Amino acid sequence: MRATAVSALCLAAFACAAFSSCGRGEAPPGRADEHAAHEEPGAEHTEAGIPESVRLSSAAVAEAGIGTSTVLPVNLEHLLVLNGQVGHDENRLLEVGANVRGRVVSIPVDLGDAVFRGDVLVTVESVELGRAREDVVRELAAVRVARRAYERARSLVEAKAISDGEFQEREGAYLARKAAADAAERALHILGETQERIDRLRAAAESGSHTPEDGAALALRAPFAGRVIDRKVTPGTLFEAMQPLVTLADISTVWVFAQAYEKDLALLREGVAVTLRTEAWPQEVFRGSVDFIGSVIDPATRTLRVRATVPNPDEKLRPGMFVKAQVDVPQAYEGGTVLAVPQSALQTLEGRTTVFLQAEPGVFVRRLVETGHSFEGFTEIYSGIQEGDEVVTEGSFVLKSEFARASLAHEH
Repeated sequence: MRATAVSALCLAAFACAAFSSCGRGEAPPGRADEHAAHEEPGAEHTEAGIPESVRLSSAAVAEAGIGTSTVLPVNLEHLLVLNGQVGHDENRLLEVGANVRGRVVSIPVDLGDAVFRGDVLVTVESVELGRAREDVVRELAAVRVARRAYERARSLVEAKAISDGEFQEREGAYLARKAAADAAERALHILGETQERIDRLRAAAESGSHTPEDGAALALRAPFAGRVIDRKVTPGTLFEAMQPLVTLADISTVWVFAQAYEKDLALLREGVAVTLRTEAWPQEVFRGSVDFIGSVIDPATRTLRVRATVPNPDEKLRPGMFVKAQVDVPQAYEGGTVLAVPQSALQTLEGRTTVFLQAEPGVFVRRLVETGHSFEGFTEIYSGIQEGDEVVTEGSFVLKSEFARASLAHEH
């Protein structure tokens, strides 16, 4: 009976001890093993967020195609590679129109036609222009009559045949007519008339032989040599003053606009050489020079515009074409060597530029890095890694996914 009581007391004490242990948060043996089974194998977690390292099996490493390279100081060829697009030289681009309203009579050029300076692009007719020409002829005829009256009056006043007041009156009438004729000529110039045509009108008025020869017609001529790249009207079309009728462009020289990041601004200057490559002509290079660097950073892309003028005598570069622009950057480093990694090694985690290092076979750690300029597929690294580190250059995106997955597993 006494032995039975002792046994009961021992069982009660053991039960209390077990209950007390559970109250302090220690898991029962079976539960502890179950919790441990959910931990990411080989992952070392910080207190929160993305882990510092992950471990992959040799099979997973092979499947992901992960490759590494040793970080060494390199002497980078200083070629800043920018994405660019070909555009027109806007000094050689013109939408041709008339300064008067009227009707298109003919368009002797077609799309793609090469034209020389002075060639007729469009012939139009305008009632307004015809009236302006007649005004010039009328005013010039009135000047001729007023000049003769003034010259007679000058002879008469010298002979004391008329008073000085009458002479001055005729002189004033002549000067007024002359001013009116000059104003009519200027108005005709504004409407697009050539000086050659005005001289012909003047000669006809002087001789009194003016005829209404094509009095309402106007030929719009090419101000420079180029190609017709757009026709906006057809013969018979009515148009308003200043309405574009034909677009003329000279692409023997083109502008190339590239986007440069603000970190590259210190490397750019006007006059540096640029080499262009394009998919349309992969075996050829085109050379020019930077002649404009933008003054405003685009807040959305954090880039600024850089313009290069490029000779294009064979017209192989076409406006709208995409190009890779390699800017010859002057040597910017006295030492000549820097730490750099292939651009494929760079990934972004939580908005920070990151590279992955292989600490030991199958174990990869992440490092936040501060990057510099990019040249020919390499990017300078200012901090975060050191010489001799094994950086992942192939399959880094797979590691980025592994780190993100390990972070989610840790949070849950």
